[in-house]
Amino acid sequence: METKSRAAAILAVILVTSLSLAHEQKNALTDILYNERTGNLEITHRLSLHDAEHTVQKTTGLRADLTQSRKAREAFAQYVASHFNLNREDKSVLDLDLVGQEIDGGYLWVYQETKIPAPTNSPFEIQNTILLDIVKNQTNTVNVRFRKKVSTFVFRSGSGKKPYPGPSTSNKPTKS
Repeated sequence: METKSRAAAILAVILVTSLSLAHEQKNALTDILYNERTGNLEITHRLSLHDAEHTVQKTTGLRADLTQSRKAREAFAQYVASHFNLNREDKSVLDLDLVGQEIDGGYLWVYQETKIPAPTNSPFEIQNTILLDIVKNQTNTVNVRFRKKVSTFVFRSGSGKKPYPGPSTSNKPTKS
């Protein structure tokens, strides 16, 4: 009997520890994909469901279960859209369409898109302040993907905008 109690206690400690670590990730991931077939930049934001629910509560004052409330998911998607911008070299903002959102695997996914700026190799600035105003020590990683080349940018509180020089459109292989 004592062995079963000890095993149950150890299992409980492991479970509580793993749950607390899941809440401490404080990371969001954004992918910007050049889809040359459609002519669009496809933007995908992946955020922890826990952080998303905390943000909805903090910004609206309402306690929301994003798994059950489409309205709350849409409100959070609007929050994400308002905290992510792409600016052209002339400082004009690229219009990003909010395509939708969904929950999958403990994450809330938010989708945006816009036409690829012309010419294709145009530089732009990235600004990602998603959750930086809500979650202490939040880190946002943005990957820009063009063909086989990936450029990565990391945003933290106070990071500001980061310049993306635009993709190399030559057919020569690029070194990573």
